Amino acid sequence: MKSAVRKFVPRGAVDPTSRLDDLIRLARHELGVLIRSEDWELPSWSVGGSFRTKGQNRRNRFLHFYQAGSVAKKDGTVDGIVLDSRYIDFAKAYCRYTHATSPVQYENQFKRLKALQFIEGAFRSLGLAPHISDCNPTILNTAVTLAKQGVGAGRHYQLAMSIEQVHRFCDEHRFYNAPFQWRHAVRKPKDRTEELGEIAKEWREDRLPSPEAYSALAHVFRNATTFTDKLMSAVSAICSSIPIRAHEVLQLRDDCEVWQKPSESRPKPDSELREELDEVYGIRVWPGKGNLPQVKPVVTVMVPVVQEAVQRLRDLCRPGREIAAWCEAHPGQLWLPPELEHLRETELITHHDLGLILGLDSRSSVNQWLNGNRDVQQVTDGYGRRRVRFADVQRVLLDSMPSDFPWFNGDRRQPYSSTLIVVRRNEVHATRATCPCMVGACTVQTFEHWLSGHDDGKKPSVFARWGFTERDGSPIEITTHSFRHWLNTVAQFRGMSDLDIAKWSGREPSQNQAYNHVTPEETLSQIRELLEENGGKGPLFEAANSERINRPISRQAFLDAQIGSAHMTDFGTCIHDYSLLPCQMYGDCLGCSENVFVKGDSKHRKKIEEGLELAEKQLEQSRQAEVEEIYGADRWTQHHVKRIEKMRAILAIHRDDSIPDGTVINLEALSQDNEILMALRDRDALHSANDAVDVGRLPEPMWGD
Repeated sequence: MKSAVRKFVPRGAVDPTSRLDDLIRLARHELGVLIRSEDWELPSWSVGGSFRTKGQNRRNRFLHFYQAGSVAKKDGTVDGIVLDSRYIDFAKAYCRYTHATSPVQYENQFKRLKALQFIEGAFRSLGLAPHISDCNPTILNTAVTLAKQGVGAGRHYQLAMSIEQVHRFCDEHRFYNAPFQWRHAVRKPKDRTEELGEIAKEWREDRLPSPEAYSALAHVFRNATTFTDKLMSAVSAICSSIPIRAHEVLQLRDDCEVWQKPSESRPKPDSELREELDEVYGIRVWPGKGNLPQVKPVVTVMVPVVQEAVQRLRDLCRPGREIAAWCEAHPGQLWLPPELEHLRETELITHHDLGLILGLDSRSSVNQWLNGNRDVQQVTDGYGRRRVRFADVQRVLLDSMPSDFPWFNGDRRQPYSSTLIVVRRNEVHATRATCPCMVGACTVQTFEHWLSGHDDGKKPSVFARWGFTERDGSPIEITTHSFRHWLNTVAQFRGMSDLDIAKWSGREPSQNQAYNHVTPEETLSQIRELLEENGGKGPLFEAANSERINRPISRQAFLDAQIGSAHMTDFGTCIHDYSLLPCQMYGDCLGCSENVFVKGDSKHRKKIEEGLELAEKQLEQSRQAEVEEIYGADRWTQHHVKRIEKMRAILAIHRDDSIPDGTVINLEALSQDNEILMALRDRDALHSANDAVDVGRLPEPMWGD
C-alpha cells in the first residue's frame, strides 16, 4: 500500500493532548502504510507485505501492540495483555507515521515498537496512568532499565536509542505537558574488531571457518549423492570463492557467468602465475544494500571449481526453471508432465492420479493431503468410486506456489525462469516428497539449516551427517556469512586495498573493519616473513645487515628480538615491545623510530598521500596565524614542517625503483620537542638578539693603544 506522505505540523497554541489527537487522526485516516485503515483497531497488525527482505519476503510478520513480555506465536496470536487503551492509539500512530516519513526494515520497525512497549511498561511499574503527555525523565530511565532484561549489551544500546527517538519525536511535536531534555546513559559497546587478548582472538576465530570445515565441504562437494547435498555444496563452493551474501548467491541468474578482459590500467590477477591470461572470469551479482549489479572476479585458482559449481546448479535446477517458464507463459494453469497432460481435460481424477501430481506414492499420504486441503472436494462417480475435481486441485496448488511468483523475490526484472537456483516444491526438504508439478523455494534459511542443522539437533548439519568434526572433536559450526568474513580477512592479510575489498564485497569501505579478523600474531609473522625474504632498510636494521665474522647472535634472532609486537597504525606498523615499556611517543607514530612500513604497500602509500595533503593545508593555516601574530603559531609551523618532510621521505621511498617491493623500511625518529628544548631555544634566540644589540654599540677600536 502506498500513499502520499503528509507531514504532521502541530497546531500552535493548542494543548499537548489536542496535538496528540491530531497525530492519531492523521495516522489513522490519511496514511496508507503498514495496514489498511479499517484494520486500525486490531491489536496485531499483519505487515508482511510492507517489508521487502533481501533473502526471502515473509508474509507472516506482525506488529503486536501488547505489553512487554508477551509471547508471540508463529500463527499471529499472542499470549499476553494488550497495551493500555489510553496509550495504544499513540503507539499505533507513532509506528505508522514514522514508517511513512522514514521507512525502515522490519527489524528496525520492531525496535520502535519495543521502545513503545517499554515506555508503557515504565508507566505501569511506577503506578502511573500511561499518558504519553505525562512522560518524564524517571519514566524514560525506567524504560531503559526494563529494556536491559534478557538482552546483551549491544541490543540494550539499540533499544535505548529507540526509546530516545520516541522522546525526541514527542519533544519536537510538543506532546509533553512539561517539556524536558533527556538522553539515555547506556554506553555504546566497544567495537569487538578493535579488542585485543585471548577473548577477542576466540571471537575472531568463531567468525571464520576452520580448515576442517573447508576440508569437509570440499569432500561433500566431490562425493555428494543426494540432491540437497549436491546443490548446497555447489552454493558453498561459490561462497568460498567470492565474497557474496547468502541471499545474493540464491538469486543468481542463469547467465551469471562473465568473461571480461582485464582493465588496461590495472594489473591482471595472478599475472605471476598465468601471464597468458587474456580474460578474467567472474560472477555477475545483484548485491544487497542498494548497490548496483557488479561482476565479482573469481580468484584464478578457484575458477574451475566455480565453473563446475555453476554448471551443476544449472543442471540440477533445469526442471524447476522449465516448470517456471511454462507457468509464466500459461498463467492460471498447473504444469503437468507429458504422461499426465491428459488429466487437464478430465473433470474428475482418481486418487492415484492425484498422487502422481503431488509426488506421493501411498494412498495414506494422499488422504492426509486431502484432509489438510478441505477445499478439494471429493465426489463419487456413477460407479461409486471416490474422485476429486481437477479444477480444485489446480486452484489449491497454484495458491500454494511461492507468493512472489512469477517474479523472484518480487524483483520484476528477474522472473523465476531466468534464475539459476529454482527448485521444485519440497525438493530440498529433508523428509517430504518432491511435488513434480510445482515451483518451490530455496531460501537463506534452507542454506542455514544445511550448514548448521536445526530443530535442536533432530535435523543435523551436513558435517554431523557426514561424520566431520573439528580437530579437537567438537562439532563444526559455520554460518552463511562466515565465508564472507574469511575471504575479506584473507584479502586484508594479503594487502588488498580497502577500496578494492569494498568493491569486491559490494559495500562501503567504512564497513570493511567488521570483516577484518587479521590477528596481531598474523601481522607480526607477516612482518617477520617479509624481513626474512626481502630484508630491512633503516637504522633499526643496520646491525643485522652488517657483515661480521663472529656474530654474537644470528641475524634472524636479532630481527625477532627487534620486533616485539606488531599492530597497524595510520602510518605503518608499530613494532614496539609493550611487554618491556609503555609507548614513550604518546601516539606520535610518524615520528617514532619503531614505526616500519613495507615498500610498495599501496594502502600505506595512499594513507601517507592523504596525510601529506592534510599537513600541507595545516601548514598554510599555521603560517597565516604567524602573519596574524597569534601566540604559539611558530611552533605549530615547525611541527608541520617536520611532519611534511617525514611524509615526503616516505613517499620518495615508495617511488624509488631501486628498493624492491616488500622491503621493510624504518626511518630515523623525528627530534622530539619538550620543555627543556623549548627553553634552550628561547634562551639562544634571546642571546642572539642581545649580542646583535651589543655589537651595534661597541666603541671604535683604538689601534694606537
